[in-house]
Amino acid sequence: MVIIALAGKGGVGKSTIASQVVRKLAVRGSVLAVDADPNSNLCDKLGIEKKGTIGELRDEIIADPGKVPVGLSKQQYVYDQIQRAMTETESVDLLVMGRPEGEGCYCFINSALKECFVKLIPNYDFTVVDNEAGMEHMSRKVLPQADVFLFVSDPTVTGIKTAGRLSELAEEVGIEIGRKILIVNNVIGGLAERLSDAAAEAGFSETMAFPRDLFITESAVESEVLDVPDDTPFGESINKLLALIVREVP
Repeated sequence: MVIIALAGKGGVGKSTIASQVVRKLAVRGSVLAVDADPNSNLCDKLGIEKKGTIGELRDEIIADPGKVPVGLSKQQYVYDQIQRAMTETESVDLLVMGRPEGEGCYCFINSALKECFVKLIPNYDFTVVDNEAGMEHMSRKVLPQADVFLFVSDPTVTGIKTAGRLSELAEEVGIEIGRKILIVNNVIGGLAERLSDAAAEAGFSETMAFPRDLFITESAVESEVLDVPDDTPFGESINKLLALIVREVP
């Protein structure tokens, strides 16, 4: 069981990377893909239609706690509803977290969600969590930990500093992280080497450069679904990343 989380500001290609990580891992074993970014389009890039969102479920229970059937614990009710909201495919199951919390007390429902994910995640070989920049769900410990946390940046000093601040935020809120990797995305030429000092200053000891790939740009003109071949520069980078962080599942 390996949990991989991603974070980055909007527009840096975080969901593009997340979707291709999910696709490659699905060849190796079962994958739970968690779209925890309200502005993300992970489901679109994977070509998986979402059934509903955890945010909708959470708001319904907060608005009407009496909807939980008599004789059924709230924890069990939440677990059952999460399973109904999940879109299942042959090797990838998708959960969409949806919009952030609104008004009201969410302490209990977040506690129930945490228990549900603790039960759910061990059923998969891999879990990939595409987070929003604020990492709301991980900061509330709804999602338990990250064996590997990928912080995605564009090829700028400002972008890398932002990734560094997200890394610090993850530590401040007490997320258990096994390994942190900075991915500098959309790199042209030798920009990655020129940005190495900025990466070190931002606290990253492991850095990967993902090259700009016209295949991704051209694919976006044709469809929202994205499946990058292994023989493209981006596809090769995804495979190198997985070789670094994931062992083959028997």
